[in-house]
Amino acid sequence: MAVTSLSPTIPGPYAPLGWRGQALAFLRDPIALMSALRRDYGNLAAILHDYPWWLFAFGPAYNQHVLSDAALFHSTPIAPLTTPPNSALARLTNNLLTMNGETHRQQRRQMLPAFHRKRVESYRDDMVALTEAMLAGWHLGQQLDVARAMQHLTLCIASRTLFGVDATSDTSSVGTLIHDWMAALESGGVLLLPKDLPATPFRRLLRLSDQLEARITTMIAQKRADPTAQHDVLAMLLAARDEDGTALSDEELIGQASVIFIAGHETSSNALTWTLFLLAQHPRILADIQSELAGVLRGGAPTLEQLGRLPLLERVIKESMRLLPPATFMMRYTTRPTQLGPYQLPIGATVTISPYITHHSPDLYPLPERFNPARWEKIAPGTYEYLPFGAGPHMCLGSTFAMLEIKIVLAILLQRYQLALRPGARIDRNVKITMSPRQGMPMVVQLPGTALLRAEVRGNIREMVELRSSG
Repeated sequence: MAVTSLSPTIPGPYAPLGWRGQALAFLRDPIALMSALRRDYGNLAAILHDYPWWLFAFGPAYNQHVLSDAALFHSTPIAPLTTPPNSALARLTNNLLTMNGETHRQQRRQMLPAFHRKRVESYRDDMVALTEAMLAGWHLGQQLDVARAMQHLTLCIASRTLFGVDATSDTSSVGTLIHDWMAALESGGVLLLPKDLPATPFRRLLRLSDQLEARITTMIAQKRADPTAQHDVLAMLLAARDEDGTALSDEELIGQASVIFIAGHETSSNALTWTLFLLAQHPRILADIQSELAGVLRGGAPTLEQLGRLPLLERVIKESMRLLPPATFMMRYTTRPTQLGPYQLPIGATVTISPYITHHSPDLYPLPERFNPARWEKIAPGTYEYLPFGAGPHMCLGSTFAMLEIKIVLAILLQRYQLALRPGARIDRNVKITMSPRQGMPMVVQLPGTALLRAEVRGNIREMVELRSSG
């Protein structure tokens, strides 16, 4: 007999305002809500016991159960939008993040060659040149928003490597347009009132979707007209063929262009920002990584071979992405009635899992709020214990690209400068598709090896990271 509701015994808070009230609480601060659920109710908690059923499953076992079975747990958009059919918004959101079944498998196969390690490594020179160009505009004592600087840098890198355009060209405004489109997609107003009405956030999202689709369509046409342009990812996708010779249609390319930009821009930008923040709070670790970089690179940009000889850089990035993962949660929905742990779930139940909660489990990572890159000398967590890029069939296709980009930027930047948090700065999390600092990351440019400016850090970042007075 089909299950029509969640088990009445599943633990969780009462939701007097229904799904919109719970959605608002989640949008306001997903980490606060998930942390409270894990603390108060354990590894399984429901916040809605009736349609549209919504529960949270925490820990490696549930991560594996949910993420590995793509047939039972379908990928779902973050916001349950009422998307107008045959609209630009519908086409842009029809990509690897939201596809399921054979369609997802086929298009992922077609896209894989564009993200093969050797292909990704061919973008090293572009990453180096754009990083050095950014740093050429910095000067000692300068105060800057590092979050914005990293956003601009990764946008330039994504524009060049993914779409084959320069940051100064008009065509590259596709990057800015995607950034604005994502901000609109993540807004609370879109979730709470997904109606095409004048002056609404949803109307703005639809307008941005039309503009973005038109821009990507133009770029596709330009690529088709220039068969010699084979270096960037978009050109490779145009040439990609499945086993039976099937090519991606223009409509499919429009959807996939948006997701590859997210993979190559948002994740890297936030990972870089948080890593630089953590290093500024831990001078001893910063000094150690500066010493490693100087010994191997001697002031130069890293070659691919040299990147393999920087173990502390690798550990610092891993630890940063454990402590402050780019994606703090992932959502799936059930395609048929099923059992999760001791509870019965109906068809259409939304299950949210959380890399953040997993990464902060003291059973897996002792003293989990402590930034301790040295822990990676002794641990080797499993796929579902450490998942900054997700896991299973929907694992982020751009993870290799993102890691290469992060390593190159840090290796060049930390040899030339070090960054100190501006005294009095407040750092609060802003959790949407990825996690960024709400007020930006105000920092001061210093010479490597000088004493870092030290000041008490304010904001709810202190709930997530143990910030000691000494490094």
